[in-house]
Amino acid sequence: MVPSATIATMALVELGVIATDDVTPPQGTIVAPAAVATTALIKLGVIASDETPLASDQALALAAVNAVHASLVAQSSVDWTTAGITTAVSEEYAGLTAAHIASSFGKASDPALVPLLEKRIATVSMVSRAQALAVDKVASVHAALDAQGVIWWDGTAVPRAFVEEFTKLAAAQMASSFGKSVAPEAVALLEARVRKGAMVLSADDNATQAVMDVHNDLAMRGIARWSSQDIPDAVGNSYVVLAADALAPLFERKTDPKDAAMAMVALFRYVALPTSGERVVVEYF
Repeated sequence: MVPSATIATMALVELGVIATDDVTPPQGTIVAPAAVATTALIKLGVIASDETPLASDQALALAAVNAVHASLVAQSSVDWTTAGITTAVSEEYAGLTAAHIASSFGKASDPALVPLLEKRIATVSMVSRAQALAVDKVASVHAALDAQGVIWWDGTAVPRAFVEEFTKLAAAQMASSFGKSVAPEAVALLEARVRKGAMVLSADDNATQAVMDVHNDLAMRGIARWSSQDIPDAVGNSYVVLAADALAPLFERKTDPKDAAMAMVALFRYVALPTSGERVVVEYF
C-alpha cells in the first residue's frame, strides 16, 4: 500500500509542480512590510542600500505595499496578510511597490513588469497550497471510485497496483488549477483500468461467493442434499460452470446458456441416482 500523501506529491510532479507538505520552509522567512517598502525605495534609487529613508518617503512606500497586497488579495492570488510576506515573494512585492510609487519620485516604470511580478507571486501562493490541494484531490478520486463500488480499501493508502492510475486521476482533477488540461476520455480510461484491476484482485473472494450462491440456491430448491463443505466430486464441474456463469458479467465475459443448462441436467441426474442403502460410518480422529 502506498500512502495517499505520496500519491498526491506524485500527482503534482505529473503536472510539473514541485511541492512539499511543510508549511514554513517553502515560504522562507518573514519579511516585514517596512523592509519591503525600504527595498522598493532602493530599487527606485531614492536611497542607497546603506541609507535610511525619510519618514515621509517610507510612509508613502509602506502605503503602497499595503495597496499592492490588497490588489493581490482582490485577485485571489494570495491568502496571507501583510504580516505573512516571506522571502519567497518579498522581491516581487518590492518591485510592485516601486512601480506604484515611481511617478511620485519622477521615475518611470515598465507597465509590462506588473503582471509578470503578480503572476510570480500567484505561482508561489499556489505552490504553497499545492500539497494540500493534491491530498484533497486524491481523496476525491477515492470517493468517486468508492461511490461506484469499484474499490474496497480505505482512503489512507492505495494498492501499489493502482498508484499510476490514482496519480493521473488526481492530476486530472487539479489540472485546471495549474493551467493544464486533460482529455475527458483519459479519465474514463483510467477509472476502467482501476475497475478491472480491482476486480482481478478480488477475484478469489468473488469466486468463493459465487460458489456459495450456487450451493445456497441448490439447497433452497431441495436439489443439494449436502453441505458446502462436502460437495460431491461428481457435481463439482456443475458447480464450476454455474459459478462461472454468475461471475461472467463482473469480468465482462459471455457464457453459453447451454452450458448452464447442461450443468443443471448433470446435477438432476446425480440427485436422481438411487442410494446404495449402506449406512455411513463416521470416523473420529
